[in-house]
Amino acid sequence: EFLVKMASARNIARESYVRRLNECTGIMISNYLAVVKTFKTEEETKLSSTNQGFQDHYEVDVRCTNIIRGGEALLNLISDVKEALIFKDFPAINQSLVIQKGILESNKELLERECGRIKEEIQSLLHELETELHS
Repeated sequence: EFLVKMASARNIARESYVRRLNECTGIMISNYLAVVKTFKTEEETKLSSTNQGFQDHYEVDVRCTNIIRGGEALLNLISDVKEALIFKDFPAINQSLVIQKGILESNKELLERECGRIKEEIQSLLHELETELHS
């Protein structure tokens, strides 16, 4: 039951990230296309060329600002995805801990064997020294 809830939560988060990605890229693309459309010349305008220039300049500024906001939202999304991968990837963290534990246990066993061998060697050397000292 717990694993089902975890899988469901991951799917919800993934859908949220995909939705946010589509929104951000959609905003950026639509504003970019609007900027390109603004620069296409139109033969018939009701405004004078000066006023039309000012209006086009203002529209391009607004659209570029929207593109920048979309880019910032995309960067925030990337940051959220990285954070989710780092902090919420418990299976990978657990697997890493199990591997590290295994390595440390094998090192512990190796050290205990080595310490036992050194202990026996020291005991035999001390025994030899005692026999030579008493003889």
